[in-house]
Amino acid sequence: MIVYPNGEIIGTVGGGLLEAKVRQESLQCIQEKSPRLLNLELDQTRSGIGVLCGGKAAIFVEPILPDATIFIFGGGHIALPLAQFAKALEFAVVVVDDREEFASRDRFPMVNDLKLGDFAKLTRSIDFQSEDSVVIITHGHEHDETVLRECLITKNRPGYVGMIGSKAKVATILSRLKHEGISEELLARVNTPIGLDIGAKTPAEIAISIIAEIIAHKYGKGSAEATLRKQ
Repeated sequence: MIVYPNGEIIGTVGGGLLEAKVRQESLQCIQEKSPRLLNLELDQTRSGIGVLCGGKAAIFVEPILPDATIFIFGGGHIALPLAQFAKALEFAVVVVDDREEFASRDRFPMVNDLKLGDFAKLTRSIDFQSEDSVVIITHGHEHDETVLRECLITKNRPGYVGMIGSKAKVATILSRLKHEGISEELLARVNTPIGLDIGAKTPAEIAISIIAEIIAHKYGKGSAEATLRKQ
């Protein structure tokens, strides 16, 4: 039996209260993104599911999750090692840039997709999923702000959003977005300055700090309010 996130089903495990229980557990399984084995008592005892037929049922429930995608906005010197590390970790990778030479197959032969054009339009065109991550490392603070704004106001937001920048730049951009009406709750979820603080200096080291933060987010080890804005 297939259970969709909206509760619709295809197929059956027998109908009635058993199927209702499996459907309920499947929806929880989708939300928690983890499989489970259901051992159900088919009776009306305290531990049973309320049916009369008797016996037991063991049902394995497993979520079929979409591939998590890392969207890298900006194809510069950090993007190249970041794309390589992300692919090694089996993420789907999309690179977005408004410069043809930085959104090319010659530069990024390993990625799943390349998007060339206006940052605002391209960001609006993407149907983000909750498993997705956005890394904002464009070639200008105005582009960073544009992409961040679009990621926060879209209906379907990515689960992780990180933006590179000094503390001064970060404070200025977040302040402007707050005055535009974007809530403090949403702004607090932005991981900026991006990456775990490992003392990274080189592009490859910074890329490692970013991918490490994305992995931490994936496994629920992410920031408390983006680690209090990185202290």
